Amino acid sequence: MDPRQEPGHTPEVEPSSALSDKSLGELLTRFAQDTSLLVRKEIELGKEEIVGRAKTASKDAGLVAGGGVLAHIGLLALVTGIILVIGLAIPYWGSALLVGALLVAAGAAMAVMGRKRLQRVDLAPNRTIESVKKSALAIKDHEPWHRAKH
Repeated sequence: MDPRQEPGHTPEVEPSSALSDKSLGELLTRFAQDTSLLVRKEIELGKEEIVGRAKTASKDAGLVAGGGVLAHIGLLALVTGIILVIGLAIPYWGSALLVGALLVAAGAAMAVMGRKRLQRVDLAPNRTIESVKKSALAIKDHEPWHRAKH
């Protein structure tokens, strides 16, 4: 692999005097290579940033799912309590209703907490967007390219 393409490698910038000795064709070739490398690096950075945020979102989604499971179990216990009240008319119904109500409350609390956390997750690759903006400005304002135009 070309060392200029390794992750974490910052391409070296030639001094203006070295660039001014090159032909326009060489400058354009170098520009195309550097631009290609820059685009690949920006894409790589964007992927890493999105994967990190997606992992956080998946954990929060797990809270929502866990809350749903607990609420479901709670509803089953409530149904069991109702069935016991109607079918047997014995004191076991109070126990079933209490346990069911507690499970529903815990499940609802988990689901609300997970939902709030999911709403705060921003999946946009903000660092990559800023890096692309800075790179575009640096390319646009790079001195040798201004001289090459004139």
